[in-house]
Amino acid sequence: MIVAAAAVVAAPLAPALTNGVGAAGASDNTFMPFSQILRRCDFSETDYNSPTGQGRPTANIRSDGSSVSADVQLVLAIPNIPYEVRLIQVPRPSSAPCWGADPGVAQATLHTDGAGAGAVTLSDAIEPGATGVWVFVTRPDPFSQNPAEFYTTDLIAKL
Repeated sequence: MIVAAAAVVAAPLAPALTNGVGAAGASDNTFMPFSQILRRCDFSETDYNSPTGQGRPTANIRSDGSSVSADVQLVLAIPNIPYEVRLIQVPRPSSAPCWGADPGVAQATLHTDGAGAGAVTLSDAIEPGATGVWVFVTRPDPFSQNPAEFYTTDLIAKL
């Protein structure tokens, strides 16, 4: 006779997930989960773009009132390859680009190791009128305008 046992550990929801729908506060340290949703620079979702990657990114957002930082970790990604990571401040119009040289955007390259893991920290001064931030992780595709892989935070962290 084989006896199997299982244990369930219950934990309260993280504060980032209980502050309201779609937003979390970044004044302390806010954990940000990601999904494979391709978004425009204004955080709206694009249509007809399926998930393409196997990576598991997470981020911790923090702010001191004059600057904002994001500690981004990526695991289970493609080994030994660069990913572009952007910390994007909102609100921003959908017509405004969101690359590293644009106001309210910090960009860095995350290089994965042989096991497909990597980390990077981004920091930027808070732009006048900014109310929140989100993170966008992509792996460029040399044969398409759409990224080969993409991950975006599920929430906008409030500033």
